[in-house]
Amino acid sequence: MSDLTDEQHGLDPSSSPGTDGPNLRFASRDGRLVRLLSQLPAFRSTLNTPEPREIGIAYLASLIIEAIAIWARFAVDSYLPAGFPYLTFFPAVILTGFVFGMLPAILNACISALVAWYFFIPPIQSFGLNAQSFTALAFFFLVVAIDLGLLRLLLSAYAEQQRAKEDLTRHLQMQQLISDEVDHRLKNLLATTSGLITLSQRYATTPQELGTQLRKRIQAMGHSISLLRGSLSGETTSMRDTILSAVEPLGLTSGDRLSLEGPTLKLNASSIISLSLILHELGTNAFKYGALAQDRGSIKVSWEFCDAPEQADPQERWLQLLWEEQGAVGVEAPTRSGFGTDLVRRLAMGFGAPCTLDYRPEGLRAIFPMRRDSVLA
Repeated sequence: MSDLTDEQHGLDPSSSPGTDGPNLRFASRDGRLVRLLSQLPAFRSTLNTPEPREIGIAYLASLIIEAIAIWARFAVDSYLPAGFPYLTFFPAVILTGFVFGMLPAILNACISALVAWYFFIPPIQSFGLNAQSFTALAFFFLVVAIDLGLLRLLLSAYAEQQRAKEDLTRHLQMQQLISDEVDHRLKNLLATTSGLITLSQRYATTPQELGTQLRKRIQAMGHSISLLRGSLSGETTSMRDTILSAVEPLGLTSGDRLSLEGPTLKLNASSIISLSLILHELGTNAFKYGALAQDRGSIKVSWEFCDAPEQADPQERWLQLLWEEQGAVGVEAPTRSGFGTDLVRRLAMGFGAPCTLDYRPEGLRAIFPMRRDSVLA
């Protein structure tokens, strides 16, 4: 977030990352049929839990379809030979399942079976069960079971396709975001290197010591960039190690300017990249304009388990990461949102909830709620 406050220091903020491109490209590839299916309640419910009102409307519409099927069956009864008790009921059940889902279709199937059994299967106007009526009912439920089973497979295939597309879109967004971050970081490389020299000069007593410190920090910066561009192999690391790796190029791993506090947690591969980018941006911003720009400034990073945010499911398990700067002077909130701010907010949303950035006079205080399942290995 090295340009969180660039707007206040006469610098042009970088443009925000173009992560909407993959969404637009994938949306344009959806055919008319897929877009139509996505509007049907049966297909929408495979991805999102319907509201009670939507469920009520679905059952009401299903009963209307069933009523029309019953009326149509009586209307054509005089034109049909014996042996067609379910002529209008099969289409009604299939249409209900395709449009409104499996449960309304099963309800209509049961109603259809009862109506056909009583009015159209001998003995007429009776629920008497003999070999003929049993065979007719068994045939009906067999055909309905096959039809609804195939429909269930169709709904499952649609849901898996949509989830796969969403996953691929998220990966493409992350790839674009990482690419933009690398460009952004390279633009600030010279300025950051100059700052490292100034910081190292404050504590180095000999030219040899200064050269050693600079070499280590520049090597650590190169390692951070390689980690950003490299591919993930499913390896895990701890929260503490990830934080130290992210702030190591700033020379914070030695001395007392950085304090870490929290339980030992193993992060999954995808969260390591996101968290490293966030912490690098926060550290670079603190180095330029926040607590690290002052001789006595310090940073405390802590993490702990917490309750779910208000907008989240209270049954989910969450943890919280806190970045707190101390010792800065006159820190003010940026007047515009630049690349760094946008980067941090976008990456934080990948953890399950938006972050909070509080620009206090003594330094930035940032809170990152994280769904445990999305970050822990």
